[in-house]
Amino acid sequence: MKRTFVNLFFPGVVVALLFSGFAFGQGNVVYQETFDYPDGVLPVNWWSEGVPAEIRGGRLFVDADCIQPRVSTVWLNREFSGNIIVTFDVQVVSSADTSNNINLFLLYSDPSGKPLIETREVRANGNYNHYHQLNGYIFTQLANGQEIPARFRFRYNPGFILLHEKFEYECKAGIKYQVHITVKNGLVEYRVNGERIFGEMLDAAYIHPKGLVGFRTFHTALWWDNLKIEQLK
Repeated sequence: MKRTFVNLFFPGVVVALLFSGFAFGQGNVVYQETFDYPDGVLPVNWWSEGVPAEIRGGRLFVDADCIQPRVSTVWLNREFSGNIIVTFDVQVVSSADTSNNINLFLLYSDPSGKPLIETREVRANGNYNHYHQLNGYIFTQLANGQEIPARFRFRYNPGFILLHEKFEYECKAGIKYQVHITVKNGLVEYRVNGERIFGEMLDAAYIHPKGLVGFRTFHTALWWDNLKIEQLK
């Protein structure tokens, strides 16, 4: 399967101009969640694998810092498709080994066609390799032992294929980050607090048309808030 990338940072590249034009454009809001619920169980249509997630202080919270198995995936049981913008706030509370690990699973599905919620018990321990043979994208921002620069990765599944990796910006505990991911017609862009981290143009064989959204972490206690998903034309 062939992979094609366009480096959107080269001066004069036409797709870079197109990308910058829609990165902050307004789409039609199709889902919004502020997690403003009493402390305790997750809201309807959410479930977690690995360390249990909960509502704490009006946010989605996971303590996977020192609690075994020190990993967690939190799914929204709703399918999204086509061109979308995903925006959310996230903050690392603690990480004993300075992992400061922030992940998003995007457009995830089972190649067999089974809904992911029906196979949740297979992934009950939240081990990372459970997700590598499913369909979807993984976006990662982490400290990797040092908070500056952060390590950013973009992977394609099935196969855990690395599409992009760079060391830039930061990933500090105690700092709120707004993550902004745009997927449009094979163009994928990742921004943090307004900083463009990377952009990629994918070959058609690497485009996932639909799937779920899930938050993920490793060796980190953190919270997420203000999830918004917009549909683009």
